[in-house]
Amino acid sequence: YLWLISNHKDAVIVDPGDEKVVEEYLNQNKLNLVGILVTHHHADHTAGVKQLKDRYHCPVWGPKNDPVKHIDHFCQQNDQIEIPQLKIQIQVISVPGNTLGHIAYFIPTSEQIVNSLFCGDTIVSAGCGRLFEGKPEQMWHSIQKLMQLPPDTLIYPAHEYTLSNLKFATQMEPENQDLSNYYKV
Repeated sequence: YLWLISNHKDAVIVDPGDEKVVEEYLNQNKLNLVGILVTHHHADHTAGVKQLKDRYHCPVWGPKNDPVKHIDHFCQQNDQIEIPQLKIQIQVISVPGNTLGHIAYFIPTSEQIVNSLFCGDTIVSAGCGRLFEGKPEQMWHSIQKLMQLPPDTLIYPAHEYTLSNLKFATQMEPENQDLSNYYKV
């Protein structure tokens, strides 16, 4: 998934793996790209960064400890990002597991947005991202950290694995009624 945060005039894109899709949407909706947020270095999250940065002359934020190219502002745990055009403050959370330097972006509720988490490949519906570099303990710790966020936080993952995750989970926990109910929906 590519996520776009907008006030109907300006926009920030999260993990632009495909610049053409982003540019098409920006053009159709007459939006000005004012920033790019990157969670980690995998190409499906970064392939469009250079082209978008060059075209819109916007800053790029990304993980300090992950080999992402074209970053202007390197981020790590507890850093704060301000996007004045959107009137939002973003908190950076270090979430190693999928990659060692993976980060997530949490935007607390404001006039413009409700609690929102852009977690890249850390968590997905009914599961977590794959471990390419990190260890299970790191992913577990990262998920526990994200569970400390307000319970009404909307989660914006980067991939859609819900059905395959639920199929696996219901096989592992056949007595779990919550999983069974979710799978039936």
